[in-house]
Amino acid sequence: SCNTGTLMPTRIDENGPACYQCNHCNGALLSLAPYLDWVKTQRGANESGAQSFEGDDAKDTKRALPCPKCSRIMLRYNVLSDKAHGLDFCFHCEEVWLDAGEWQYLKAQGLDTRITSISTDPYQRRLREQALRDSALQRFRGVVGDEGFNEVQRFASWLKNQPARDAILRHLSNEARD
Repeated sequence: SCNTGTLMPTRIDENGPACYQCNHCNGALLSLAPYLDWVKTQRGANESGAQSFEGDDAKDTKRALPCPKCSRIMLRYNVLSDKAHGLDFCFHCEEVWLDAGEWQYLKAQGLDTRITSISTDPYQRRLREQALRDSALQRFRGVVGDEGFNEVQRFASWLKNQPARDAILRHLSNEARD
């Protein structure tokens, strides 16, 4: 992504897949075929899920990147609905560019063995749906304020476990009409 350094063969981390890492910006070019072979060796070894991720040391290039191999523009896919990080894919060369720190970010999110799923339509659709839900919640919070929002959340949590939930909702709906 820096167009300055040289890509050197290495491993993305001690137990990670082989990659080419830039000696200037520390970004990494990950070939999908060897990555998928590495993923097969991780089945069961990585079932612990997400880890904590201290700070945000992961850089994320926001501009379109040319593939280091073929120079075609790579396609960017969001990792999470907050759009803080995206992975850049070249499907022509079957490569993924990881900016410095993004591998650790993926590991912290429990996504290091699921990179290929990030570029799928169902995954990206779920992210868009989550972003819409988050946006609606933020608008609602803006309307009722923090205190009101917290009270509604507390009530919703209580209501979820009530056997007479439907009757309670009907009652509240009727009360709102009066």
